[in-house]
Amino acid sequence: MSDRALHDRVIRYLTDAPARAAGPVSLPITPVEADRAGRFANFLARHYYRDRLARSFQYSYGFREQTGRSAEQVADSAEFDAFLPACVLGSLASAQRVGEMARQYLLAAHRTPWWESLVEYEYAYFLQAATSELAPESQFPSRGPSAVLKRFEWRMPELLSKIRAVPAEILTIEVSALHQPVMLLFSRNREGRLFVVEVEDSVASVFSAVDGRRSIETIAAIAGVLPSTAQDVISALANIGSVVLAASNV
Repeated sequence: MSDRALHDRVIRYLTDAPARAAGPVSLPITPVEADRAGRFANFLARHYYRDRLARSFQYSYGFREQTGRSAEQVADSAEFDAFLPACVLGSLASAQRVGEMARQYLLAAHRTPWWESLVEYEYAYFLQAATSELAPESQFPSRGPSAVLKRFEWRMPELLSKIRAVPAEILTIEVSALHQPVMLLFSRNREGRLFVVEVEDSVASVFSAVDGRRSIETIAAIAGVLPSTAQDVISALANIGSVVLAASNV
């Protein structure tokens, strides 16, 4: 076995719990070493998700004194322990499961009309921060694995600015003027850069029509735009990782 092949197998062993449960195939380690590696893998997973929970749910963290809760606390919960045997580090499925733990934990501390929107925003952001898997090659444009298009009932960019400035005081200041709908697209590109952008209805329609099986012409027809417009939108969305171009165009 080459050094590169051994390296890849070790990485998979440490990051893929179901594969690890199947046994250290082709790895030159003893049962004792396998047990130690498993415990280290669990430590690694807990650290990975705790870090990303802390960074992604930073706005709700500012209210921890009022709510008694912060997202990263779920990394030390019994629910997280039960998740570890199914954890595949960096996968969308694992990010969704951990993110949902944090989402439910924080929503139970609901305090304001905009709290749910704040938690939903942070959950969508967390999916980008905790997902590193790439979309499989496709004949047609497909969505980035973790990309999320979501309509919020509050002007989240402005609301977050207020939270950033006065995290505790915002519980009592007047923010009703920000109770206006906004459509946001969350994504991550291949370089790992995260994006949250406000999009118009036409862009949202094009993104929603992309599914990896439809041609540009079909996407345009469903979205109600010209094919040239659909192509321009898809190219722009590809730059932020929310859409993956067809294999022939990469």
